[in-house]
Amino acid sequence: MKTLDIVLAGRATRLIILAVFIVLSLILTLRGAHAAVNGIGLVAVGPVMSDNGFPVWYKDSAGTRLELCLEATNPLCGFVAGDIPNPAAPLVVPNNFPDEAFWMLGSAGLTTNGTGRATLVLGLEAAFSVGPPVDGDQISFGRVRIWVDNLVPGATYIVTHPYGRDVFPNVDAGTRGIRYVQDIGIGAPGDFTGALNSRIGPFLKWTATAPLAPAGFIGDPNILHAVTGSPNSTNFFRIEGPAGSFTGSPNLCANPALGADPVATTDCIETTLFSLMGKFATNGGVTADRATYSRPAGSGGGTIDVYATSEASQPIEVARGTTFGTTLLDGDSGRYYGRIGFTGATPATLKVRNSGDVPITEKTITVVDLVTITRAEYNSDTDTLTVAADSSDQDPRPALTITGFGALSATGTSTFANVAVPPNNLTVTSAKGGTDTQRVTIIGSTFAPLAVFAAAGTDQVVQQGQVATLDGSGSTGDIDTYQWAQVGGPAVTLSNANTKTATFTAPTQSVTLTFSLTVSRLNPPGPGSTDTDQVALTVALLSPPIANAGPDRTLIQGTTVTLDGSASSNASGYSWAQTAGPAAALSNPTVAKPTFVFPVQNQLVTFQLTVTGPGGAPSSDLVTINPVLDTITAPRTEYTVSKLEWRSQGTATVLGPTAGPGNTITLTLNKASGAIVLGTTEVDNLGAWAFRLTNAPADKRGQSQVW
Repeated sequence: MKTLDIVLAGRATRLIILAVFIVLSLILTLRGAHAAVNGIGLVAVGPVMSDNGFPVWYKDSAGTRLELCLEATNPLCGFVAGDIPNPAAPLVVPNNFPDEAFWMLGSAGLTTNGTGRATLVLGLEAAFSVGPPVDGDQISFGRVRIWVDNLVPGATYIVTHPYGRDVFPNVDAGTRGIRYVQDIGIGAPGDFTGALNSRIGPFLKWTATAPLAPAGFIGDPNILHAVTGSPNSTNFFRIEGPAGSFTGSPNLCANPALGADPVATTDCIETTLFSLMGKFATNGGVTADRATYSRPAGSGGGTIDVYATSEASQPIEVARGTTFGTTLLDGDSGRYYGRIGFTGATPATLKVRNSGDVPITEKTITVVDLVTITRAEYNSDTDTLTVAADSSDQDPRPALTITGFGALSATGTSTFANVAVPPNNLTVTSAKGGTDTQRVTIIGSTFAPLAVFAAAGTDQVVQQGQVATLDGSGSTGDIDTYQWAQVGGPAVTLSNANTKTATFTAPTQSVTLTFSLTVSRLNPPGPGSTDTDQVALTVALLSPPIANAGPDRTLIQGTTVTLDGSASSNASGYSWAQTAGPAAALSNPTVAKPTFVFPVQNQLVTFQLTVTGPGGAPSSDLVTINPVLDTITAPRTEYTVSKLEWRSQGTATVLGPTAGPGNTITLTLNKASGAIVLGTTEVDNLGAWAFRLTNAPADKRGQSQVW
């Protein structure tokens, strides 16, 4: 972001009387929270203008309509040199239009303390989603911007303005300790409804005190003036904070009760004077919403139904055609309708205009037939979709196409088989341009819930006296109950038999035990709500435990190592102990797979695994973890005499901090008189290192031989 502090008049006051802030993005991430707006703001947006692609007007809850202030040479619109390529020519997108324009723009400025400033900008803006004017990129938004300098760091400040009250805790010191921008309404280009949800509105206006606002405008941006229109009756710009915040400001609040201190007056600044720009809308504009025709068979002509929207009480017309004259549409609350008769060929387009606008606003609309879907039905039992539709053109009826399914039959009804999934909405399009969309109606039987599925697990071999686990967690479906039962072999006692996992102690004999798992869905009942599966467990002859600590390995120091004793056989207990090398803490020495962080030293570590089991005496095994020796390169090492400076850089195979506690490189200068340590440096997490020693002492100068 760039800032330029100047004193200016004309259009520049729309940003702030005391400063222009050039923002490089429409939305700025901020710290602060705003309170909800009390009252109603903008309520309607007008038709889009043909020459620039922006709405003709926005209307607020007081009934005030404002249009874009686009009089290029009128200072009341605030444009400055360079805003418009050719101010003398009509303003047209994209070649002769400003990057931004406004339906309303208000700003106010305060002095905080010293050279610090506070700025408020309130606007309803027209802009382009990418930046420079591009047809099709038009957007609009309501903006509230607050920037405040030279505040007490860490303090809380309250900013009140015509459209709300914003609280900013824990502010920063210096320039723009409060930096807040809220832009609401930026949606897809061409969608101008989002700005209706912004905090802007009702529109501000100059109060009735002299001087009065210029005719046709809500104010003059070149003159500071009191305003009215706040939905909260807060037609001012006020900042409250701790005492001493605004010492020396010429804008101190007169009421000592304002601010954090009930007595001090240096805790509050305010102004009721605003720079304000906006032009009352004189045109209503027009949007041509629909023009659909009907042709009875053999009639030689037909009728066209025309729909349009505009502001209320506008003279909306269909311009003269080859077989009909200019026709005035009926209107009601901004909605307009008319029926036009024609003979011969159907007109390809109509011109709908607002003859009360200066200049006249005119929109061209394509005339299409009216397509009506009379049936869109899917049968869930037969997987068939039936579609019936017709056109208002019967002279002759045009071809109709169902999106995703192809042509509608000549009878006007088609049935499609083997439709696995019906569309949510169905669209039929006519060769004459008409289209209709309708939700698909579903008939047929409802779907049954998924059947439950019991999975008792795979057959197992267990040791005598071992605690065995029956695991049904692989079962699927909407399962409400689990029930394990023994169905074969000498009886054992099951624990937690009504859960996913049951346990028992294997008997002291070599036998085969069989168990069943039954899963059930209680609600809704019906087909597939119960299922059963079996699993067999073989109790093996007693065998002595055999420890297997895994193969020896070579690993990088600083990495996390997992020891693996899971290959041990007939084991029911595990115990790991370190027998050699620098101390390494195991995560859990009584499990099959504990972990530890390999010490950053060039020494091996050895662990012993001891396993126990019911079949005999404990068994032990050793595993050794060897370190990867660090390979260091130093392709660049140099000494600069003029700077008394050593520089060296290179790589190491043992990485830095993210791979462990760190890897330190020590640089040593070998001289005839003995070795001298130049210093140390750390290897980074990619294996690179760099060293620099400036102003090297006399005993550390010379050529390096060995590192």
